[in-house]
Amino acid sequence: MEHAPEPLRPPRGHIPGGLLALPVALLAGLTAAAAAVHVAKDSSRVAVAPPVPAPAPLPKAREPSLASLLAAASYDPAQDRYLARLSGGETVPLTLLPSFQHALDKLLSDYHPAHAEIVALDPRSGAILAWARETSDDPAAAGLSGDAFPAASIFKLVTASALLDRGISADEEVCFHGGEHRLHPRQLVDDGPRDRRCLSLAEAVAKSANAAIAKLALRDLDPVRLRDWAGRLLFNRPLPVLFAAPGETADASAAEVPEDPFDFAATAAGFGNVTLTPLHGAALAAAIGQGGTLAPPRLVAGDSGAPERLLPLGIARELTAMMAETVHAGTARRAFRSRAARALAAAGKTGSIDTHGPFRDFTWFVGFAPALDPRIAIAAVVVNGTRWRIRAPQVASAALIDYLHPAPPGRRVARRGGVRHRRRHRG
Repeated sequence: MEHAPEPLRPPRGHIPGGLLALPVALLAGLTAAAAAVHVAKDSSRVAVAPPVPAPAPLPKAREPSLASLLAAASYDPAQDRYLARLSGGETVPLTLLPSFQHALDKLLSDYHPAHAEIVALDPRSGAILAWARETSDDPAAAGLSGDAFPAASIFKLVTASALLDRGISADEEVCFHGGEHRLHPRQLVDDGPRDRRCLSLAEAVAKSANAAIAKLALRDLDPVRLRDWAGRLLFNRPLPVLFAAPGETADASAAEVPEDPFDFAATAAGFGNVTLTPLHGAALAAAIGQGGTLAPPRLVAGDSGAPERLLPLGIARELTAMMAETVHAGTARRAFRSRAARALAAAGKTGSIDTHGPFRDFTWFVGFAPALDPRIAIAAVVVNGTRWRIRAPQVASAALIDYLHPAPPGRRVARRGGVRHRRRHRG
């Protein structure tokens, strides 16, 4: 899929009716089997645009791609929704929520990253709620190409799924040394005097402990199993998207799993040649949050497609617990430490990695909220240079707050911070 077009914005000064707030209890505690998060039941739901009749199915030869739908989108103030006029003259309503789309456009434009993208889905229906993109660099000059970015530690979700399927308990511990930012072959060999840090599989995912995940993968997995699980979780194949052009495969994420033992272990920990698209990241989060089933992402309003099971229910629940711990006490805790962010009871996974020539710092957050009753799944990727203002977990936290607990009209989505120097953090 081609890059999404410039941000879709309602007319300046237009703020549609506010989204309904959703009361959510604080994260109460975690177990290896499931996140013990209490979510207050309430009949309130996020406000959506007025219902419209489902559009007639489009002939296969004329089904548009997501990129062309976004490019053709225009805001209709009378209906308070986005519409897209197709090449054949038909006009179809889109699933984008104008107020939420505008809030995310503003959030990204406030911080001027080298590049940033957010995709938000309704995990129950697959409806794309917002798709925001901001770039201050020429993508080619910035070393960016296509819609896929280095997946970094998001790939640990694939490795954890494979380990759980292999029968490895979320409580099983592995002891290791080093591995916070880089990985070396000697770290994968048991070394009693030096292996003083021990973590369970669940803790290793939440804290994104590279050496721990790499050692578990090398001990209990092999390239064939990891490739199989990468394929199950939508790598190396097109996403099951409704209203996608026949044969469109450009939006596929790629995962190369090598045979060399060290390279294999490093890939399992998130250092390999693996790319991820934001839409795939949001779809992966949605599937985990929905107990392992994915409602096909869609941009045209109307009926949902038949769900596809990606994960067994038990593995999805284990991953939910690990991702809830990531937000509660792991690598995403700082981005979700405010009272509003804690009230989301969110679950997620972070990822970060840097490349050179030119230097680029890639950060990710994929997740959903509330953890046990997801109403939104999100993927955020932010690309920065050596100086940065915001990273993906902060972007995702602000976006989730805006959707589930929107501020009164006129208030900013997030306060803009000062320019900060890059800090070494790999999660």
